[in-house]
Amino acid sequence: MKQLPPNVQAPDFKLTALNGQELRLSDAIAVRPVVLAFYKASCPTCQLTFPYLQRIYSEFRAEPFSTIWGISQDEFAETREFVREYGIQFDILIDEHPYAVSAAYGLEFVPAIVVVGTDGKITISDYGFSKATLSEIAKPFQLFAADDGLPAIRPG
Repeated sequence: MKQLPPNVQAPDFKLTALNGQELRLSDAIAVRPVVLAFYKASCPTCQLTFPYLQRIYSEFRAEPFSTIWGISQDEFAETREFVREYGIQFDILIDEHPYAVSAAYGLEFVPAIVVVGTDGKITISDYGFSKATLSEIAKPFQLFAADDGLPAIRPG
């Protein structure tokens, strides 16, 4: 199964966040779109991507246009260390082994970014580091400088 594409209904799920709170996708999209960012702490491309997601979160924290959830495929301790090391402030949820939520979304690679609209349909579905995808999520905020030296894409 390949990663779910745009324009299909996103599978609903409930996962536990690092703070112990249980969060359900259908509850969150009732308020605003949700950016789901699936990752593994040991993945170098995830380590490249998450500081940009944090910048987006920081830029729009006062007036969020969407909710950002990191979805970790790691144990709680490793996830906490990743959050500390990269200064992540948005909610991080744990998709415990055997990764039922990741499987429901058809993930083969991380990082994987899926944006779910308030209608429950996927509007963006991508994987790896992608300036275009991150820029789309960050609109109208300018996330990347033209001469930043970063690749346009980097596989996960």
